[in-house]
Amino acid sequence: FRSQNCLREIRSSLEQSKPIVLVQEADPDKGGGTLQALRAECPEDLQPDIFDEDWPLTIWYRINDFQLVSLKIIAEALLLCSPAYLNKTSLPLCVSGELESQSLAFSKQTTLWASPANAGAQ
Repeated sequence: FRSQNCLREIRSSLEQSKPIVLVQEADPDKGGGTLQALRAECPEDLQPDIFDEDWPLTIWYRINDFQLVSLKIIAEALLLCSPAYLNKTSLPLCVSGELESQSLAFSKQTTLWASPANAGAQ
């Protein structure tokens, strides 16, 4: 939100009721930060329309495989706003060569441990 061009684009999008996709830069050296820090950087009059709405969000990492995931999220959000997909909630998008389309395996038998303190691990 330090860029005047960014602010002009976001204000114009909001004035025209255009859908928004939030892309959070992960690298602090490239202007990235936590959502709280980015919200604090955003002008107060824009904060509710940007951060309190249910806009799609993706984190932009500077690693190719993760960038493909972010690009798919952005593309899906764009397509879901188009007339052909208004009645859909998600789309089965894929990118040739992406990790999700590859069969991944360990080269030798591997034991995988998951901490019971990790709520997402089963």
